[in-house]
Amino acid sequence: MEKLSFEQIMEVLKEKIEEVSEFAFDDFNEEELGLGKVEEVEQVGGEDQGSTWYSVKHFVEHDVYIRVEGYYSSYEGTDFYDGWDSCRNVRPAEKTITVYE
Repeated sequence: MEKLSFEQIMEVLKEKIEEVSEFAFDDFNEEELGLGKVEEVEQVGGEDQGSTWYSVKHFVEHDVYIRVEGYYSSYEGTDFYDGWDSCRNVRPAEKTITVYE
């Protein structure tokens, strides 16, 4: 399989998945996308976690990570006001932090 870029993967997603929310909540058929294995590597937000919500998907064969961001409210659930523009290309990064216990 030829490795695709973030932009190329986004074109496939927009063509084959109707709404960004379907992508965000893994409500799609991985085989129909034809992009190989898609893993959710992180998901943050929802009930009792404030208004921030996001999910990071890893397209394994292409080594591309896509973060899709939404806005969570207890009354409406998660909304993606920016549509497909809610998605951006990200990379894993290690950070060192100091905590005091």
